[in-house]
Amino acid sequence: MKKTLKRTIALAMALAVLLSFSCVQALAASTVKSKRTIKNIVYIGDSIAAGYALNSFIKEDPYTLENLLTFTGDKLIEGSYPQLVSDAIGAENSYKLAREAWTTKNVLRILDPTYEEELSKPENYYDRFESEYTFYDSAAVYPFEVDEMRETAPEAIANADVVTINLGNNDCFTMSVQEPIIRSMYYAWGMSAQSSLTMLKGTYQMPTTLDEVAAMYGSYNIDLFEVIDQNTAAYEANYDRLVGRILELNPDVEIYVIGMSYLFENTHPDGALKNLLVKKNKALTKELKTHYTQRSVYKDRITYVNVNDTKPWWSFSLYNPLYYATILISVHPDYEGHQYMANRLIKAMNKNA
Repeated sequence: MKKTLKRTIALAMALAVLLSFSCVQALAASTVKSKRTIKNIVYIGDSIAAGYALNSFIKEDPYTLENLLTFTGDKLIEGSYPQLVSDAIGAENSYKLAREAWTTKNVLRILDPTYEEELSKPENYYDRFESEYTFYDSAAVYPFEVDEMRETAPEAIANADVVTINLGNNDCFTMSVQEPIIRSMYYAWGMSAQSSLTMLKGTYQMPTTLDEVAAMYGSYNIDLFEVIDQNTAAYEANYDRLVGRILELNPDVEIYVIGMSYLFENTHPDGALKNLLVKKNKALTKELKTHYTQRSVYKDRITYVNVNDTKPWWSFSLYNPLYYATILISVHPDYEGHQYMANRLIKAMNKNA
């Protein structure tokens, strides 16, 4: 009896392993065929384009401490949509300008020297501090990696056949939620640190008006949705600036802008707060699409890629002790979600063939 039970358990485990392997293989095999060979491609984005939460050794269980704390660096992560797309189009050169926690501010600081100069003004100190906060979040060797990207990224874009942009989630949502924490650090030491940094670089400027002093200090805002709206307006202006800078570097490049996903629908707990977040997420997705395709001065120079239905990782229950430690992973696409995004992007490229 014991031997039979052991054999049954062993067989079940073996079948589970084979099934999970088959699922991964099926996903890998379901990439849409590209009608084009694209030699040089640049991926600009945040943690989704970076491939965050795909580092787990056990692909069906991302909720490990190692996966939570592992950042992706400059390599395309296996199973991420950039890796799947690069394989499908036969890319010879894939440049990843995407990291965890990044916003348009981070990318502009790398690509646009005039933007970096503007952040030396006291009224822009908070934006400078916020972007450095996210640089440190994503790069253990900051500022050295960032300095290197300032050398290599413009050249990669200048030589690119295609550039993809996948930003907005952190600009509009993440930084809004974290603003009270970031502002507290800014008031404690970040404001004075910005003064010191600009002095060291020889770009320090004294505030000369009360408005500049007020802008330098800023203020707390406890209305989350109002902060989201403010950050969304700032993001749309920065997005236009980013696209303009890309076109300065490469006037003929194809640009694909990837929309926002509905990544809160799978989170817990269900209830009024979640319903508000889901509603706001959908409204924001629509708002950004409208800007990209109708209001932006570059609306005719980009191809919008709708990825609303991207599948996120499953979420723990609110009553699970790991809920708060792992909620960050649950709002990121899983392997199937990245496959879906890759297919949507490849189909958009095929249409432009």
